[in-house]
Amino acid sequence: MFFESAPSQDEKQIIMREVLALIPPDSTETVRIVAQSLKTDGQTYEPIFLEWSKPYGRLKARKLWSLAKPDPDVLHDLLEMRGEAAKRRERFKFRTAAELQALPSQPSRIDGVFPAEGFAVVFGASGSAKSFLCTAAAAAIATGEHFFGHRSRPAPVLYIALEGEGGYRNRTRAWERHNNRPFPTDVRFSIEAFSLIDPQDVDDLASLCPPGVVIFIDTLNRAAPGADENSSKDMGAIIAGAKRLQRLTAGLIVLVAHSGKDAAKGLRGHSSLFAALDAAIYVERNGDARMWRIDKAKDGEDGKAHGFRLHSIVVGTDEDGIDLTSCVVVSDDAAAPRRDFKELTPNQHLGMSSFREAAGEHGVVDDSGTFVGVHVEAWRPKFYRNSTSDNDDTKRKNFNRARSDLVRDGYLTVESDLYRVGGAQGAVQNAVIAAVLIAERDTGTTAGHSRDSPGALSGTGRDTTL
Repeated sequence: MFFESAPSQDEKQIIMREVLALIPPDSTETVRIVAQSLKTDGQTYEPIFLEWSKPYGRLKARKLWSLAKPDPDVLHDLLEMRGEAAKRRERFKFRTAAELQALPSQPSRIDGVFPAEGFAVVFGASGSAKSFLCTAAAAAIATGEHFFGHRSRPAPVLYIALEGEGGYRNRTRAWERHNNRPFPTDVRFSIEAFSLIDPQDVDDLASLCPPGVVIFIDTLNRAAPGADENSSKDMGAIIAGAKRLQRLTAGLIVLVAHSGKDAAKGLRGHSSLFAALDAAIYVERNGDARMWRIDKAKDGEDGKAHGFRLHSIVVGTDEDGIDLTSCVVVSDDAAAPRRDFKELTPNQHLGMSSFREAAGEHGVVDDSGTFVGVHVEAWRPKFYRNSTSDNDDTKRKNFNRARSDLVRDGYLTVESDLYRVGGAQGAVQNAVIAAVLIAERDTGTTAGHSRDSPGALSGTGRDTTL
């Protein structure tokens, strides 16, 4: 509320009583500070002070009032200190298992794909149709419609389009013509320059966003001008900016990014990015066929893939009367990898068998007993030893081809050079590997490595216990 004129004396006293209700007179220092502050207006607030300080003791309070020297700033400082102390007390809460289980589960924005709150990435090679897919996802989220069979829950969406507004303009027109309705108004576009590594940009953007917003940032490279994505320091700044934006909006941040030169190694840039994510979607193109795969999903099924294709639509004409076209994403199950029916090549069979052998001997198990993968350098010698190739160069090429193919087709997933089983049965198979490693460790035969075990990184060290 804003006063049209200065508040009356009665209104001032009401406001002061409301302020003092927040401060218990629980110490001499507190009562003294309040007296100093109220005495700034002379004797006006003495009756209110004495009424407030009754629990402390009226005689002691009168004495403090008489000795107090006016200071207009001390009350503000006291309120600030008490607020910070309250925050510290509320920061940590210790729960029983029953209380933990009673907490509501984290809601999803797209079931099994994106959480309602968090940090995600959609990545793939140039030309894989990442932006087209994200445009479709943005529209589905804004309307609460299904996305490739996954239920979505409606939320406002901001799409930060940093790759040229012309392409996005035509994509929305194509969507409208394909769906025979206007593009959802709950998706808003920003085409102005934006930097995740500029705190002022992050704060300014967050101040304009509604709570629970989903923000697509297309692309990571354009949103971090001058940053080296392979540098741990620069990537740390990018992650910090994205996390800050997420906290300020209580929503979901989705970065659109490129995969590395070797698709088998996943997301481009420093490995700390993938580790910081709540969800990751990999987009791949094979000719006209495309697919997107869940590469990381907390409490979800990673490895699940969906095929799609781009359907071309005329969206207008240029000044010479030549048709302008854009595309929309159309589901195409035939384009998705069919792991249940696709026969592995001999090289891929060798890759899987050597992977399982390496995982059983050198698998990494974390403190919670979860199999987090086997390092590529522990897997490689198993493949070489079982290979019938004549020379090391051929073995190296075959190994790189096998692991690339197995990741591409969803049989395996990779994070920070640690490989684990993917696909619909991945969770079960990874749990079995973990159980074997733990059993061998407990019986003192072969022990699974901890994440920091030298053997897990080199593939040549002796096994060490967790």
